[in-house]
Amino acid sequence: MTALDKRKLCIQRRSSLSNSKRFEKEKAITNCVLPFLKGKIGTYIPIRNEVDVYAKFRDEFDLYIPKMLDDTTIAFYSDREEKSKGPFSTIEPIGMHEVKDLDVILVPVVGFFGTYRMGYGKGYYDRYLSKSSALKIGVAFDVQEMEFDVKPTDVKLDMIITESRILR
Repeated sequence: MTALDKRKLCIQRRSSLSNSKRFEKEKAITNCVLPFLKGKIGTYIPIRNEVDVYAKFRDEFDLYIPKMLDDTTIAFYSDREEKSKGPFSTIEPIGMHEVKDLDVILVPVVGFFGTYRMGYGKGYYDRYLSKSSALKIGVAFDVQEMEFDVKPTDVKLDMIITESRILR
């Protein structure tokens, strides 16, 4: 199975969860994530049925969300800034004041293997995370676990949190 096929299968598995199962699993994931949150927290506004940690934490914490700066780079800006539609159906801050010293980053996951994540394949997060000293936490549903080849550019996360476990 090619990397693209594995990516599609993980997205399909994630999307196949019913709304009630998704809600139950997201609640378990956010409860597991909560003890690790402190300081400036980078996260994402979910697309394509990604785990939604944003809705749970946006009113409780100062959150920072990514914006694509160019074809290779993302940066994080305050969630309180005005937002607009970005590439790939994302919602991004307009972004005037980049934040560089995040304490924790909640990372979206297409698939995971150990504490390595598979993203959408463009490498934005890997490039950003490779330069960050923040605690790196991937959030995913158990059904997204899939063995895949880890590339030298893939960044190992500090942990992956699912509805049933914390992988370190």
